[in-house]
Amino acid sequence: MEQNNLIDPFPENLVYTLFMKTKILLPFFALLLGTLSAPAHAFVSPIGVSVVPPIQFPPENFSVAGVRVNALWGQHYKVYGLDAGVVNVTLQNMAGFQVGAFNWNKGETFAFVQAGVGNTNINKTNIYGLQAGAIMNVNKAESFALGVVASLANMTNYMKVVGIEVGGYNKARTVYGFQIGIVNIAEDLVGLQIGLINFHTHGVFAMSPILNFGF
Repeated sequence: MEQNNLIDPFPENLVYTLFMKTKILLPFFALLLGTLSAPAHAFVSPIGVSVVPPIQFPPENFSVAGVRVNALWGQHYKVYGLDAGVVNVTLQNMAGFQVGAFNWNKGETFAFVQAGVGNTNINKTNIYGLQAGAIMNVNKAESFALGVVASLANMTNYMKVVGIEVGGYNKARTVYGFQIGIVNIAEDLVGLQIGLINFHTHGVFAMSPILNFGF
């Protein structure tokens, strides 16, 4: 009898990505537990209020698990919950909702909404909902978005997008869905690129005006 070869039924396809990535509460709680149990920075406050450092409560070596409001510039170790202000800075992880003029996270970011004039995430980033920057979204490390990524310039070179990336300039590693803009760049695409010029590195057409596709 002929023996069938076993083949992985989910080789980096959309179903597998959605199944794995939509376990959204697991990394959120993992980051939160890390904050509450970290011995080196075990100081946690349910609220944070800041004008500019060091005129802020609590001091920057504390983490905030709850709500942080920054009149001008707030800077703390980690923030979990709602982070709102003009300039929002976390020295390590941020998880929850972040709204401000400029959002800057140096550790891992896990956001349902991240919105501002500019968003910069230095470390691993997961967006489940919306990342919106009037001028720019910058994700400098491996990142994943399920939902909408929108900005004048989406500099998301290492991002996997499941949904829509829209802006003047869009760059992602992998897109399942749509890229809509003036310049669209993706290494791998399952969906459509709509723009003045579209680059799909591993596609049938590596470059195409107006419309490009991948499957």
